[in-house]
Amino acid sequence: MSHHKTILCITPNVSVDWTHLVPGFSPGRVWRAAEVSAGCGGKGVNVARAIRALGERAVCAGFLAGHAGRVAAEMAEREGLDGRWTWIDGETRTNVIVLDPDGSHPTVLNAPGPVVTGDGWPRLAAAVLDEASRADCICMCGSVPPGCAPADVGQLVTTLLAFGRPVWVDASGPVLGAAVDARPTGVKVNAAEAGEYLGRMIDTVDDAIAAAQTFRARGIATVVLTLGGAGAVAVTGDGVWRTEPPPLHATNPVGSGDAFLGGLVTALLIGHPMPCALRYATAAGSASALQAVTGLDRDTFRDVVRGVRIAAPTDFHPKSGPGSPPCRAWGGDV
Repeated sequence: MSHHKTILCITPNVSVDWTHLVPGFSPGRVWRAAEVSAGCGGKGVNVARAIRALGERAVCAGFLAGHAGRVAAEMAEREGLDGRWTWIDGETRTNVIVLDPDGSHPTVLNAPGPVVTGDGWPRLAAAVLDEASRADCICMCGSVPPGCAPADVGQLVTTLLAFGRPVWVDASGPVLGAAVDARPTGVKVNAAEAGEYLGRMIDTVDDAIAAAQTFRARGIATVVLTLGGAGAVAVTGDGVWRTEPPPLHATNPVGSGDAFLGGLVTALLIGHPMPCALRYATAAGSASALQAVTGLDRDTFRDVVRGVRIAAPTDFHPKSGPGSPPCRAWGGDV
């Protein structure tokens, strides 16, 4: 019998993501891409990709439709990602990502997705609940396609919690609000998503900690808030931690937050304490951003994790030696 943990990654709005590498890109002109790649996308799929890179098993669930849906399923299968797909009418969305290797921010065009009608959502929920009975952890990620209501997500989170497994949410806008109302085990959001939900600006580490504490006051046991190159903060009933990544030049930050969540839930599930899990999550997100194609390379992760520092909430300066407690990583101490 396999010793691997299984994490169910729910992506209601799966996509086919086309990434175009275009040096010097700016809008309003005709460009020729230097490189083009495609893959199955959506936040939960990206989370699953990171989990698999770190040695555990992920099962993807979500809506697929039409020819694009068949392409997405085939691409996921070629990557070794297990899928429990719910098929509906229409066409799975296609998203476009334009990267300038020398630029700081990618251009991302996200399509709305196919319209879900009739018994679409109940069939997805039934498939998810069936898989959840065999999963060790569950991640609910991203947006919902047209025809689905945020309340559907909230109800599904409530039902999933009854299985007694950790349920993590990474979403934004009304979907995040509905999921938070269901009080999942954990919430992972970035500063912009948290700021939109809470109606405030989150510009500093102190802002992030205060925001995480507000989530906690609304019934969320564990809250992790990412700050891009400034690292991340985690607030639980046991304390507050912050990690700082090493200085890196990101090539493609798209999906790095998803890789972060994949690293976090994997580390927690196999028994690491939160400071170490946050360290590995930060490394996973940072390592993902170094790649042109969305994903996570395990060797790059091992290199990056050595440079990630854990800081106490009252001292946010990088530390070395005793300041960063040793954590047992996949395959050895780092």
